[in-house]
Amino acid sequence: MTDSTARKITTVDELLAVAQLNRIQYFEVSGRRFDGFEPPSDGLPDEGLAQVRLMQLFDGKVIAARARAEVHAEEGALVADVAAFFHASEELSVTPDVLAGFVKRVASPIIRPYLREAIHGTAMKLGMAEVPLLAPLDHAGDEVPSPDSAG
Repeated sequence: MTDSTARKITTVDELLAVAQLNRIQYFEVSGRRFDGFEPPSDGLPDEGLAQVRLMQLFDGKVIAARARAEVHAEEGALVADVAAFFHASEELSVTPDVLAGFVKRVASPIIRPYLREAIHGTAMKLGMAEVPLLAPLDHAGDEVPSPDSAG
């Protein structure tokens, strides 16, 4: 289907009306205790910080919104990478701004509880004394790359 025959979506609300949540997919859930060893120098954030990256992908009928959290605590490092997939029944034409707005306003609040639970649960399983908690809402510093750069 060409772009000229795709249904043009001009607002986040229009996109919300036609895109239904289809599935949640985990891409990575991992944790590593340091237990007195020197933390590895593999690009982890500073201790006590969490880096959350919000990504998006759109192919005309499917919107994938993905969040990856990397947390570096005193006792270890934790990673969670979760995506939500939304499907439309017809080919859509969506501007990058509307897509980014949908990801921030609709998809991110759906993904966040899965991301937080994965970080929290992994820290509990590793027996960390201080279990890190991710904030429930997105921060202005979260990145939303263009659809072409999403992974």
